[in-house]
Parts: sequence; C-alpha cells; structure tokens
Amino acid sequence: MRSLPLEGHAHLLGQSILYFETSIDSGIERSRSEFKKGDVAFLPSTGSVCFFMKDVASAKTMTPIGKLGDNIDALNDVKSGDVLCIYEDAT
Repeated sequence: MRSLPLEGHAHLLGQSILYFETSIDSGIERSRSEFKKGDVAFLPSTGSVCFFMKDVASAKTMTPIGKLGDNIDALNDVKSGDVLCIYEDAT
C-alpha cells in the first residue's frame, strides 16, 4: 500500500496472466504457485504485479496480494502495451 499508486505497461502471458512490471523490490511471503481466476499476485523476481484471468498452476512461486472483486472479464479487453494503474480509492 505504501507503494501506491503503481503504473506500468501491460504484458500478457498466453491467455491466463496479465502483468505489469514495477520498481518494487521485495521478497516473497506466503508463497503459492496455484492461483484462481481473479487472484492478484506479486512476482518478486521481476517486481511484477500479476492478474490471473484463468485458473493457473504457475512454474514460479508468487506472493498473493489480493483478489479482483467485480468485472474480472474486463481484463480480456486489455492489450499488450496498455497502461495499467493501481491506486487507493480515497472515497
């Protein structure tokens, strides 16, 4: 939360993972390699925030950091190079 807002260019890994790289330098905590559609995770090796568009068994372990609540299928409209932003809603 201290690093927000975060912004980066979208990258796709197949049709299952959407991610963007950040400048966050952090280790791994509560590591997992299996994620469900809508999960959000942090990949410490690249400092990337990953959004799971389908259920995935990843070859890399990541730190789970959240879950998307609504309209998960909107991720299917994101194209490589689009700018993604994560921010805290102050309302």
